[in-house]
Amino acid sequence: MFFDNQAEVLKDLFERTGGRGREVGVVLHSGMVFIKKIPLALGLEEESIREQIVWEAEQFLVAPVDDYIMECQRLPFHTLEGNPVYLMVLIRKSVVEGVRSLVEEIGWTLREIDVDVFSNIRALLANYDFNLDETSVLVNIQRGYITFVFIRRLEYFLSHGILLEDEGSGSGVSDGSGIVPLLVKELRRLVFGHRLGRGIEDLDRIFLVGGEGVRRIFQELSSSVSVPLEIVNPFRRINVSRSISQSREVVQFPERFVASVGVTLKRVPTLVE
Repeated sequence: MFFDNQAEVLKDLFERTGGRGREVGVVLHSGMVFIKKIPLALGLEEESIREQIVWEAEQFLVAPVDDYIMECQRLPFHTLEGNPVYLMVLIRKSVVEGVRSLVEEIGWTLREIDVDVFSNIRALLANYDFNLDETSVLVNIQRGYITFVFIRRLEYFLSHGILLEDEGSGSGVSDGSGIVPLLVKELRRLVFGHRLGRGIEDLDRIFLVGGEGVRRIFQELSSSVSVPLEIVNPFRRINVSRSISQSREVVQFPERFVASVGVTLKRVPTLVE
């Protein structure tokens, strides 16, 4: 399993950071879960809604529904026909047990499991002001992939990921030089394809998070689009100790900690100033 032989890596990382706590939250990559929006008929009772969502899950899962943990909630959106839309998130129980076993092997206590898409949204909404009617996108740029998460009515609206090409393809993507044209092209396609507008200019804001290269991509993207653009600082309104706020990593690369802040806020929302 993926988690095999990871304990020593985490122990070493924990010691390097000088951490002393034993309670942890784990953020999973969205590729490890199923995220699906489901339109349902108006007027269904709670039991019927649950039955319909389970039926929908059975149509695309390759394993029995009982092998998964399911969470669902109603979103503040409607279809063109006026039907309510529900968000369904499914994660294999074996993945949860694998995370729990890994954490317990190290001697920690698992308090939260979250998905990066939702942790990132939570951290973003806690640190920035949003209008109820605006449409923004959070772009997560990592080595090997880019994830786009659209936010409408202060809620998850859509997420989509693309893989970056391997080195040697000649596309310029692997070394970062071709990411901005690809990013702009994909944003145009998503905005138009999901009826969010005619083009990127119909977005209210674009937020960037990620690892190495985000700041260079920010500079290149700033000259390519007219939409307000910002690198996310997840500590803008978060009450943390001086040892954290003044650490070299947080001062230089706060955008790398968005998911970490997001999962922390899930358990301790009072950290927001």
